[in-house]
Amino acid sequence: MSGATPDRIAFETVEVQANTFQETLLGLEYTTGPGRPADLFSRACVEQYADLRLDRFGYLLAQVFEPNVLHEAALLAGLSYDSLADLSHRPTEPVERLAALVRDAADLPVTALVNTAAALISVSRFDPAERLLADAYARAATPRERFEAAMLAFVVTNRRDDGADSPRQFHRMREAAETGEVPEDRVLDACSQAVVWFLKRKELPEAEYEWFRATGVRLAEAHDRLDSGAISSWYRALAMVPAAVGEAETTRRYMEYARQAAEDTMARRPRAYETHFLKTYHESSLKEHMYLTRDLDRAEEAGRALIALDPAWAPSYGELAEAYAAFGRLGEAAELYEQAVAAGPPYVGHHMLRAAGCHRKAGAADRALALHRDLARLAPEDEQVLRDGLDLADGLGDDTSRHRFQAALERLGHDGTRGAGPQAGDR
Repeated sequence: MSGATPDRIAFETVEVQANTFQETLLGLEYTTGPGRPADLFSRACVEQYADLRLDRFGYLLAQVFEPNVLHEAALLAGLSYDSLADLSHRPTEPVERLAALVRDAADLPVTALVNTAAALISVSRFDPAERLLADAYARAATPRERFEAAMLAFVVTNRRDDGADSPRQFHRMREAAETGEVPEDRVLDACSQAVVWFLKRKELPEAEYEWFRATGVRLAEAHDRLDSGAISSWYRALAMVPAAVGEAETTRRYMEYARQAAEDTMARRPRAYETHFLKTYHESSLKEHMYLTRDLDRAEEAGRALIALDPAWAPSYGELAEAYAAFGRLGEAAELYEQAVAAGPPYVGHHMLRAAGCHRKAGAADRALALHRDLARLAPEDEQVLRDGLDLADGLGDDTSRHRFQAALERLGHDGTRGAGPQAGDR
């Protein structure tokens, strides 16, 4: 990969790998080698971009990340975030090609605009994607074109703006779907998103949610003629409805439908993208047994299956660590969070912070302090990280660390006294 970043960054507590995810986010390509396999996201993301078609819909997004994930990748690579976000940093041919498509957007048809925006979203370049989608919706001549532009505009606002524009985009999707000219699989995908994001943070009005939920139930009845991946996503979303009111049996039944559909999808098309349906099933199962059934054995089983399916993926270790922490097994949680840190991005900073919190609760304040020194290097302008580190240093009587955190706070314009905000162990 041209413009390659360092293979690893040595922190005080751990070496962080510059993994295939980081390469993919920066350059839409990656390299593998002994002990350096590609994670499922990177494989699916690069495969989709390599197969990019400008003349028909169908660009698949395995997973979409928030802008702070690109911020972290920039920090770890020693690059300017702005140069990544606006595509002025173009380390590889795939990114050169993507930048050229953005530059020539005025000459692209609507389908090409939408697919180019999807490629941008896949690597967290939301600002140019938003511009392309606004143009695509303004020029759209068919319900399908309007639907696809609105669907991706929802993804942008959901990840970048906490869903501020979601109500408008869901209404646009509904209007297009009601014409009967949007494929049922795609309508079902929109129904899944509506259910998930209404239940998580009410990103659409209740009346719209009820329409999408009822439409999803109706469409799923004809599952034999729908894509099994769309069916799997729908039942994982629908399972959130009974889970929200404590109905464990119904939740599990819907989750089993999701698992069966995911396995069917993988059997038909054994690619990295399709494997994501089973991966997200395991993620949802882990949460089901953490919060609904409170069954540690089954939560652990789901977490281990998640890691086995994608062992190169750092967040898988963090998911199981979260379950251990929820059940009070803080030592095991801290160890797994540190494995996640060592595996590299995404979420290196989050995993460090969670590891520090577990160590602190478990009475290993010295290890928690060491992690905060690393966090201060990774996020030198995060006031709360610095104040939590200062609090730990005070408690341990570590004058060297205390002076370091005080100086960092003073550089930010603060007085370096202990703050009253939440401590790392309380997050």
